[in-house]
Amino acid sequence: MTDVGPASARQRLDAALSGLATTFRGMTARPDEHNCECHWGSAEDLARLKEADTELDPDLLHRTWRAIDWSDHPAVLRRILPQFATALVDGSIEPLFGPEEAGRCFALGHWRRRPAEQAAAVEEFLAAWWVYTLTAADAPRARPPGARAERRGLGDADPVAADLGDGERSRRRPAAGRRGGALGARPAR
Repeated sequence: MTDVGPASARQRLDAALSGLATTFRGMTARPDEHNCECHWGSAEDLARLKEADTELDPDLLHRTWRAIDWSDHPAVLRRILPQFATALVDGSIEPLFGPEEAGRCFALGHWRRRPAEQAAAVEEFLAAWWVYTLTAADAPRARPPGARAERRGLGDADPVAADLGDGERSRRRPAAGRRGGALGARPAR
């Protein structure tokens, strides 16, 4: 059986975050990308999305991942993904309306349709984040999209099942459920 203790789960998560940073290095929004200035942000904010590898301030990151009306949402997701994933993991951003809101951002980005290396990096991040939140007592309350993720295009609603046997999975579930939170919906059984 795969070792899924908190230390190994954190190592896997750190490796997945590093993989996202490497895989999506240099990505930008399309040069002709636009959004409504009065609802989303200024031309200067939009220009930041067209610059590769520059950190966005937390407010701009939040407005970017929550917006649903990008002309090329996949390109915008690729641009913000390393920073977005890190912020989800460390709890510095938390969707207001539950895991489906973060799941919607991933789904609109059509990440499974990307080249194999990009899709694999996203899939590994989501699986590693899931395992970490279920095994680490100090994991932030935010948790990856769970039971309804499959309907949102994220794939397997319980990727931890691949790493844990049925007995191990059910033994760990009660502790995970106690951490709850906005992204803390209980995983599908």
